Amino acid sequence: MSRPSIVIIGGGLAGLSTGCYALANGWSTTILEHNIALGGVCTAWRRGPYLIDGCIHWLTGGPFSKIYAELGIIPPLATRPLEHFATVADAEGAWEVRIDNDLTGIAGALRAISPADGAAIDGLFAAIDAVVGVAPPIDKPPEITSLREQLRGLWEDRHELAILFRYRSTITSWLDENITSPALRRVLLALVPGEAPILFLMMVLGYLQRGWLSRPVGGTEAFRDALIERYRALGGEVRLDATADEVLVREGRAEGVRLGDGTIVRGDLVVSTSSAPETVLRLLGGRYGRDALDQRLARWKLFDPIVLASFGVARPLADAPSTLVLDGLKGVEIAGRAVDRLTLRIYNDDPAFAPAGHTVVQVLMPTDYEWWATQGSAYGDARDRVAAAILALLEARFPGIAADVKMTDVATPLTFWRSARSWRGAFEGWMPSADSFSQHVPKTLPGLDGFYMAGQWVEPGGGVPTALMSGRQLVQILCDAAGKPFVAPSLGSSAS
Repeated sequence: MSRPSIVIIGGGLAGLSTGCYALANGWSTTILEHNIALGGVCTAWRRGPYLIDGCIHWLTGGPFSKIYAELGIIPPLATRPLEHFATVADAEGAWEVRIDNDLTGIAGALRAISPADGAAIDGLFAAIDAVVGVAPPIDKPPEITSLREQLRGLWEDRHELAILFRYRSTITSWLDENITSPALRRVLLALVPGEAPILFLMMVLGYLQRGWLSRPVGGTEAFRDALIERYRALGGEVRLDATADEVLVREGRAEGVRLGDGTIVRGDLVVSTSSAPETVLRLLGGRYGRDALDQRLARWKLFDPIVLASFGVARPLADAPSTLVLDGLKGVEIAGRAVDRLTLRIYNDDPAFAPAGHTVVQVLMPTDYEWWATQGSAYGDARDRVAAAILALLEARFPGIAADVKMTDVATPLTFWRSARSWRGAFEGWMPSADSFSQHVPKTLPGLDGFYMAGQWVEPGGGVPTALMSGRQLVQILCDAAGKPFVAPSLGSSAS
């Protein structure tokens, strides 16, 4: 007797995770991937002897570690816990703050910048342990969590709820209410988006202190390939260069997918890990879930698309921080947008990225999709101009670096759109906010049976662990509907 089948649109982390968990629980799976390789926005690519990392700057462990183990990623893949998260420096040299796993030292450095704000900083750091102590809802999705289980969770977290309530506002709002120093504001806003809850920053710092933030050895490429290998080892099928054009629906139930070349791929269930606009508006023609999507698009902010400019440099740069944020740039405009901050990843902590004596220096900065989308035939020249402008800014920090550049690579929002169908070129979906975090995004659409969504667009805040968690929880929902226990791939036994 053949196993029930699932057609999965998208071969990124959410699609691969959904596939692995589904295979372990008795479904057959076929992933339809638009690109010629799996991974989605969790990607890396080679430029001569250099490896360009397009995704993981830090990996969240702690409670999420069980998912990496279930998927057979970590181990065998090794990770290095982060001791240093980032160095934030004033572009004109007025101050520099090292953010590392010594929270007492960080608090002292922040108080030194603005002694008048010391009480607010002390209060913030004193509450971090309580915030980190509240475990994210990984084990069971809300769709199948009973009221009794929800109440039990609230009771277990009752001592932390007051702190969570106190720090529920956005980082920008909290700074407006509590911090007087412009320099101190700049340091904290350089770490996470200002629209995110201050709780998000506290959680990052707490995870850093506990050793729950790491980097995979070999970077995104090694992490992605470990997951792909696991999916294939479990027997999952893949169709590459297969762009989904339409979800086929008969009498209110999804029954397959039509590809761009006209091929029809049928399945008992269909799962889309594409962006919510791509799924709802294009693949389903706006017939299901459009009102809810329109409301979210009107209220919630999306992550900005980015420019990712990478340079292969014939210098070791061994003394530079692996992550450096240059803040307070003045009079700089790149790609039609004012730029006051650059985030640099200096890949001097892993030999996989460059030959001995060389380093990949990567600059990440927000940009505007429309500017790139309207360049037309001037697109190539625009990329060259942007690379030159960024390199000129790097010269101020690393004199003479331009002469040492042996490779230049610029990825734009159009790069992410072409390779991963990322909506408007953004590498993630909904930005974390108090509003988006407090509202559950369903994995189903009203009026449509046999169809589910997984990935960053149903998990506000996005990121690697939540994309993987989304696939896990979706299969838990499917197992619950089928009346059978959920089995984790690497454990081989009932996990919930």
